[in-house]
Amino acid sequence: VIESLRSKLAGSYPMQGDDTGGTWMRWLLTAIVLLASVACASAPVARDFDDVSDYRAVSFTEVWDAVVVMSGDQNWAIETLDRDRGLITTEWTSADNVSYRDCGAPGFRATHIDPMGRLDLVVRETDNGTSVTVTTNWRVTRNSVNSLASVECLSTGMLERELHDAVRRRLR
Repeated sequence: VIESLRSKLAGSYPMQGDDTGGTWMRWLLTAIVLLASVACASAPVARDFDDVSDYRAVSFTEVWDAVVVMSGDQNWAIETLDRDRGLITTEWTSADNVSYRDCGAPGFRATHIDPMGRLDLVVRETDNGTSVTVTTNWRVTRNSVNSLASVECLSTGMLERELHDAVRRRLR
């Protein structure tokens, strides 16, 4: 089959050098490697998780204070602390815990490096008490053979659960 393809292509695309097919085989091998490298990469898997927790009969002030202290305990560098809007955002921070994010498979001869994470916490007063919404953003750099690319990742929901649990413990 390969010999048949080579002979058909040789008429349209003359090969340099001898007629043994060495150039053709190198081209074919390169094409197979490139196709394999693309085929090995996979997208992250979206998960369904609860990013909002309601704290019934707990005041905004109590929840806000618990969230601020918890953020400091977790060593997240706070970028925005706006009590009037109920908003806390963190800076992009190195985040090595792979259980918090799903970046998919990097692909053939590629690795994920420089994992970074960022949080947005929104505290809102509700009819029954206070709610806290945690939104996480994740990214890594895919280091491939001759290139670097930023990859947006999806949350697994684990950090959100841990943060809500930490706030609940503080409110007890």
